[in-house]
Amino acid sequence: MKIKKGIGFLHLWLGLVSGLFVFLIAVSGCLYVFVDELKPIVYRERLFVNPENKEKLPLTQLLSIAQHTLGKDKIITRIEMGNAPDRSVTFRSQKNNPDGLTHWDYFEYYYRVYINPYSGKVIYVEDSENEFFQLVLALHMRMLFGEKVGHYVVGYSVLSFVVVLLSGFFLWFPRKWSAKSIRKNFTIKWGAKWKRLNYDLHQILGLYAFFILLLTSLTGLVWAFDWVQDTVRFVANGGKHIEAPALLVSDTLHSQAVSGLDKAFATTVTRYPDAYAYLVLLPVKATSAINTLVYKKDWNRFDRVLIVYDRYSGKILSSNSFQSLNNGDKVYQLNFDLHTGAYMGLFGKVLSFLAALACSTLPVTGFYIWWNKKKKSPVRSHEVRAKSF
Repeated sequence: MKIKKGIGFLHLWLGLVSGLFVFLIAVSGCLYVFVDELKPIVYRERLFVNPENKEKLPLTQLLSIAQHTLGKDKIITRIEMGNAPDRSVTFRSQKNNPDGLTHWDYFEYYYRVYINPYSGKVIYVEDSENEFFQLVLALHMRMLFGEKVGHYVVGYSVLSFVVVLLSGFFLWFPRKWSAKSIRKNFTIKWGAKWKRLNYDLHQILGLYAFFILLLTSLTGLVWAFDWVQDTVRFVANGGKHIEAPALLVSDTLHSQAVSGLDKAFATTVTRYPDAYAYLVLLPVKATSAINTLVYKKDWNRFDRVLIVYDRYSGKILSSNSFQSLNNGDKVYQLNFDLHTGAYMGLFGKVLSFLAALACSTLPVTGFYIWWNKKKKSPVRSHEVRAKSF
C-alpha cells in the first residue's frame, strides 16, 4: 500500500505540473498528424498547377527565379517537388537564431516560394514563420518558445508524461481478475453521474490509448534528449557504438562557376521515375554536397533513398537506402513515422489522432478528480472534529 501511495503521489503531482504542456502537445499533435493530407486541400492553389504538354524548366532556372524573388540575402537551401505532373515546385529559405526566446525570435527568416515548373511563374510567396501548420508544429515542438527554452520545456514535459503513463497503468491494474473487475476496468459507465463518468473517462481512455501514447512519447524523447537517442541506437546495434560516417564533400578543384544540380536531379529521376516525391538539400558551403532524398510512398520518412552528389560535377558520391543502414540508423529513420503513425499509413495516423485526442482529455479529467478531492478534504476534517466532541 505504501508503494501504491507513493506511485499515486508521483502520478498526481507530475500530472499537475506537466498537465498544461501535455494538453497543448496533444492538441497540436491532433492537428498536425494529417498535415500531408490537409495541405493539398487547404493550399490547393499554390501546390497544384495545370499540367502542360511540354518539358519542365531546368531546376537551376527555377531556383534562380525563386532566389531573385526573395533577394540575395535570403538563401534558398531546400527544394521540394512531387513527382506528379500537376504539382508545383517549392523552394524554402530558412535561417534560425538559436538564442531566440520566442517562436518569432527563433527564425531570422523563413519563406517558401511556390513556382509553376512549366512557365517559371511564381504562384505564391509564403511567410512560413506565421503559416498555420508551422505555428501548430512550433507549439508541438517548442510551445512557441525558441529552441533554447522550448526544446527542454517540451522534452521534460514528455518525460514526466511517460512516468505519469506508467504510474497510471500500475494504479489501474486490477489486484484480482474477475468478470466484475473486467467490466469495471474496461468499460465506461455512460449513465453514471458526472463525477463517476469523469473518473471512468480518465482511467479507461488512458488505458485504451496507453500503448500508442507510450510509443509516441518515447519516439518524441528520441528527438528531445541525446542520451535517449544514443541509448536507442546502442541497443538497436546490439550493444555496439557505431561512429557516424564522415560527411561527403564536393571536389573544389572543379570550376565553382558550374552547377551540377540539373545533372544530379536528372540522374535521380532516371533512377527513380516512379517516386512519390523528391527533396533536394542544397549545399551551403563550397565543399558541401547536394543531398537528394527520394520518397517512394507518400512523405514517409523511413523508406526513402539518400543520394549524395558532387555540387559541381553532379557525380554520385554515395547512395543509401533504408535496407543498407545499420540497425541503429534504421530505428532512427523509423522514428518519425512511428511517432505520427505514418508507418501504418492512413490507418496508423487515425490511431495516432485518436490517441492524441484521448491524451488531451487526461490532464483535464485528472485535474477535475484532484480538485474534487481537494474540496472534500476540509469538509471531512471538520466532520471528524465535530464527531470527536
